[in-house]
Amino acid sequence: MPNHNPSSLSRITIGSFDGLHAGHQTIIQRLVADAHQAGQQAVLVTFFPNPVIYFKKITTPFYLTTNGEKTALLQRFGVDQTLILPFNKELAECSAEQFIKNLYQQIPFNAIYIGYDFHFGANREGNRDTLAAFGKQIGFEVHIQEPVGRDSIPVSSSLIRSFISEGKMDEVYPLLNRWYSLTGEVAHGDGRGKKMGIPTANIAYEPQKLLPPNGIYAARIHIDDEVHPAATNIGFRPTFYETPTIKTVEAFILDWERDIYGKTVTLEFVRKLRDEIQYKDKQSLTAQVQKDIQATREIINHE
Repeated sequence: MPNHNPSSLSRITIGSFDGLHAGHQTIIQRLVADAHQAGQQAVLVTFFPNPVIYFKKITTPFYLTTNGEKTALLQRFGVDQTLILPFNKELAECSAEQFIKNLYQQIPFNAIYIGYDFHFGANREGNRDTLAAFGKQIGFEVHIQEPVGRDSIPVSSSLIRSFISEGKMDEVYPLLNRWYSLTGEVAHGDGRGKKMGIPTANIAYEPQKLLPPNGIYAARIHIDDEVHPAATNIGFRPTFYETPTIKTVEAFILDWERDIYGKTVTLEFVRKLRDEIQYKDKQSLTAQVQKDIQATREIINHE
């Protein structure tokens, strides 16, 4: 391998990083701190689609973070460059050694930061020991992050998915060090909320983004530099539609009257208030929504 001036080399980390949870953050914090102290670039290498989706042919909602959400968070964490590699047949069949050599040619690096369970290459043939051996040959250090745990259980994306699927948003917070969120554009809905005097923002989402279960949530919404409480409904609005149509995410934003159609907003799910149910009439629904709005205000104000 060619010799490089250390300052021209990067420090990198590799992984799926879905959710960017507390374990991921520990690796990234160390990467960024070491790289910047050495005057180097901190580079994160990830994949799309997620290798799990590729191999298991998953078509149901799965992602904790979309590419856009992931990139925005990584910028906030201080990562200088995010490289998203297309995970396809060619990459899936690439040997561990060839993968590292190809990556080194694309982004010359002198240190790589990985999790304790890191595997790479065709059939997951590469591991932390293989990587260390390649490091000696090529000339890079390997830094390994041991598991970050909660109640003796390692923090993982799969554990977070299980909590989200059960609507346990308070269990998710310490695993992510933030509220679980959805970033999307405010789109036009059917206008039913406005006719009822409770106008809502219909937030678009990517089909494979994992949503909490159908129900009503106390949430916070970020609009530009402002943050407001938002009573949020996820589901099919059974009071109006007897047969399921398209699942929607609709937020009633407290203390807000401006038009935000077309804006990109971020919605943070703080607590599930109740399940989505069918009411006998609009009046009963409206009365319950007012209770949901009040509960949301109290929860968010004391959160």
